[in-house]
Amino acid sequence: MDLNRIGQTLKDKRIKLGMSIRDLANTCQIAPSTISLIENGKTSPNLLSLKAICDTLNTPVFSLLLDEAQEKIRLVRKSDQSSFIRNMSNGKPMTEHLIIREISEMYAALVNVPPHTDSGDYAHHGGEEFVFVLKGSILFDLEDNARYTLEEHDTLYYPNCIGHRWENGTDTEAEILLVSTSPYKF
Repeated sequence: MDLNRIGQTLKDKRIKLGMSIRDLANTCQIAPSTISLIENGKTSPNLLSLKAICDTLNTPVFSLLLDEAQEKIRLVRKSDQSSFIRNMSNGKPMTEHLIIREISEMYAALVNVPPHTDSGDYAHHGGEEFVFVLKGSILFDLEDNARYTLEEHDTLYYPNCIGHRWENGTDTEAEILLVSTSPYKF
């Protein structure tokens, strides 16, 4: 939570209503010093205090979080997507097109998997992944677990602490949508 933004929003609403900190404090039964700390982003209000302040300012509590959520909306046009070679397998490049990254808590990528290629050794890292097969067929191998042959529109979820790799043993290209909560580095 951005305490400075929330505090400033509450302060702006209070001033717009023509209330002093003391007026708000008396109505909410909260110490003026506490309201000052909240408005200046110096402390996180407890839920009861926040509800009392918001009720007095005729502001829904959830509205304080909306702006923060709206700031995270990201539109990435196809022309702005970064593409790179994930790795080479059997002399063929496995191309990845990043769809979501940066401040998101996840990243998403379209991965083109040429025929008779694989992702390399098992990967182990934090977070979790979701795979959706858009085109073709691909074998996902989860270390010390099962091997899953995924066809078009099949999905697979797994925690990334489980070693994972994939391969396309067919004669046609496969394309997967990969969504991960792992920190992404390239």
